[in-house]
Amino acid sequence: MKLQQLRDFLKGKKTYITAAIGILGAVIAWSDHQIDGVGLAATVWAALQTCFIRAGINKAGATDQQ
Repeated sequence: MKLQQLRDFLKGKKTYITAAIGILGAVIAWSDHQIDGVGLAATVWAALQTCFIRAGINKAGATDQQ
């Protein structure tokens, strides 16, 4: 039963969680001087684009169902 509750909680949030983990990893790599500021900015931009695309898909799906 708890696994189903976890699935219900994660529904619609997995993309955003993955993007946040990616940004966190990039910030850690930047602070450890493994990537430069351009790499950090590119990673943040890619993660934000993923979130924007996901939000657009959700919005388009909601208008199609009406």
